[in-house]
Amino acid sequence: MQFFDNFHKKSFISFKWVFFLILYQIIASLYTIFSPLIGFMFCYLIFLTDDELKTHQEDEAKKYLAFLYLIFIELNKGFYLFSGMISFFIFYYLLSEWINTSVKCKNCIIFVFVCSGYLSIFGLNNLLAYILNEDFFILGYEYVLYCIFDFFLATIYYKDRLS
Repeated sequence: MQFFDNFHKKSFISFKWVFFLILYQIIASLYTIFSPLIGFMFCYLIFLTDDELKTHQEDEAKKYLAFLYLIFIELNKGFYLFSGMISFFIFYYLLSEWINTSVKCKNCIIFVFVCSGYLSIFGLNNLLAYILNEDFFILGYEYVLYCIFDFFLATIYYKDRLS
């Protein structure tokens, strides 16, 4: 019986979080000054996967919701479908461990993860646009602002990981 009580509490918290992210994404699609939170979600997925590997307990619901949010951003911003998931897996399994061991500044690690989220998705989309002979995506100043905003948000969210 205790399992169902804990499950209800966890799902309710997840529901509030999902509702906030959908509402935020609607606002971000109307006003381009708001960040789409790609870098924050990329950082979230990296830390979530690291925690799963350390504790050997998977929290599939959080991971699937994060991937669903990335797909929602891709559809909303005109990126190619599943490019966020592909770039996450490529980045995580090729570079994440090396960055964690070689960079000693914890804030710098979060900044690298946030920026790599935007740059890897942007790079993969431009690679796919080149392969499909379509127009390239333009890297503008707003991506710098998005990276800075997501970095501050990730720093606040992961303040306990920084110590």
